[in-house]
Amino acid sequence: MVIVIIAIAGVGIWYATQMPAQAKDTLIMGTTDSVEVNLDNARSYDYFGWEIITALSSGLVEIKPGSSAGPNDIQPALAESWEQSSDGLTWTFTLRQGVTFDGARPFNASVVKYTFDRNCNLTGNGLWEPDGPQLNIGYDSIISSVEVVSTYVVAFHLKMKFAPFLQLMSCAASYMVDPKYAPMDQLVNYKSGDARASHPLGLGPYILTNWTRTGSHDSEMRLEANPYYWNKDAGLPKTKTIIIKMFSDSTALGTAISSGQIDIAYRQLTAAQVNSFKNNAKLRVWEGIGAQIQYMCFQQRIAPFNNTEVRRAIAAALNRTHVTETVFLNMASPLYSIIPAGMAYHKDSFKIYGDANYSYTQTTLAKYGYTSSHKLVVDLWYESSGHYPESAKQAAVYKSDLEASGVIEVNLHSAEWGTYAANRRAGTMAVYIYGWYPDYIDADNYAFLPFASWINMGYNSTYPAGGVQQYNLWMQGRSAATDAARQDAYYQLQDLQAQECSVIPLWQSQTTAVTSTSVHGVVLDITVNWRHWLLYWGAPATTGP
Repeated sequence: MVIVIIAIAGVGIWYATQMPAQAKDTLIMGTTDSVEVNLDNARSYDYFGWEIITALSSGLVEIKPGSSAGPNDIQPALAESWEQSSDGLTWTFTLRQGVTFDGARPFNASVVKYTFDRNCNLTGNGLWEPDGPQLNIGYDSIISSVEVVSTYVVAFHLKMKFAPFLQLMSCAASYMVDPKYAPMDQLVNYKSGDARASHPLGLGPYILTNWTRTGSHDSEMRLEANPYYWNKDAGLPKTKTIIIKMFSDSTALGTAISSGQIDIAYRQLTAAQVNSFKNNAKLRVWEGIGAQIQYMCFQQRIAPFNNTEVRRAIAAALNRTHVTETVFLNMASPLYSIIPAGMAYHKDSFKIYGDANYSYTQTTLAKYGYTSSHKLVVDLWYESSGHYPESAKQAAVYKSDLEASGVIEVNLHSAEWGTYAANRRAGTMAVYIYGWYPDYIDADNYAFLPFASWINMGYNSTYPAGGVQQYNLWMQGRSAATDAARQDAYYQLQDLQAQECSVIPLWQSQTTAVTSTSVHGVVLDITVNWRHWLLYWGAPATTGP
């Protein structure tokens, strides 16, 4: 009898914890982010803008949620299938049929051609925005033309073999516009009181029904399920309405999620806030890998930083764990390659130096006369206007770690972002911290950083020999015909970058979100895409999807 009672009680407890929560067709998300300029993907080049674009539009392909964005992680979206020509210079996509913008106007190959002709100015009648993604990513060096082969078949003719072409097609800059709302030669900007007229997009899981701005900062957006979404038979989007509220700072955002005013808090809570929410039984902290990186650069026109062994000695003295633990409270990870961990082709090449390897540093610098009584002086610069997170605290840790070697002395310098960027262009900073956030999710979009000409280190694709070798390996990787060939090229490239130390990778971000325990469907992967359409309200849980 006792056993029966316990069993029944157990079933009751299980039922109470597993029974579905009351359906909720509206989720409220809070953020401190805002659209930088507009939602026209011929100009939009900011994180939050791209997250809204991917909710309002669709691409030919997508990256599988939760994957490493490798060559086998591309899945169909508006294109059902695709093939590459034997010479690698043409990609042909067969499009999904029966897709419409509004139940009447069809999506077809002409829409794809219109989108790229407009956003990449392929015919001379479109847009080519100086601050837009297409120009800065270099679409013009990759795509020659887009051809309508038939109503539902479209071909991209390329100027070069470009192995990560599908990854490029999966980014927001390659998403479709609606020709009805996207003039060929004119950007679409915010129009107060008219959300539909405020963007040129269509075909996404949501439509934008409200967008309120005050000055240049957003205050609220409302996304409603698109009744004509091409993937609605899959049950997407999972929530009918998403309301996004913008808060002035992390304190206000934290108060809103802890008081239940909002269901989701995403960007930018502090590490301390996130840690405190881990002890709140009403909230769930979601943690995932991030794609933002930071690295140390050396101006090689300033001696002795043109000496490879000196740069290696500095690399060995750094202690990445120190900065991720003390500055980011373990919400960033030590990084040992310019290609982030979790991304296809990553290799921890910089681990050859270890962390805080002071014996290596001392032995190496001694060859050049740097000792405890004659230290190597490093003028280390960081930006001070919040462009990067916790820059001053980071710099203090780097100073502490380098000076712990006993043979390095660090002088810290700072400048607000405008001056900092000007100093970089002028080549006046001996050693400085820089960061990167990807345009498209592929190793190709990171591997060039140690010889990027715009960083202006005096180290690039034409000088010195190590830079030339890196450029050649990068080109091999991006034009490789097979995945194995790409991996071989990128592995060699990362090993060479660790030998050259023109830049030293420091840390990689993590991504966090805080939600009610009843919110499900959050996916935080290497793409750092925020997928509104997967979110839903369900039974309270602290683990699982």
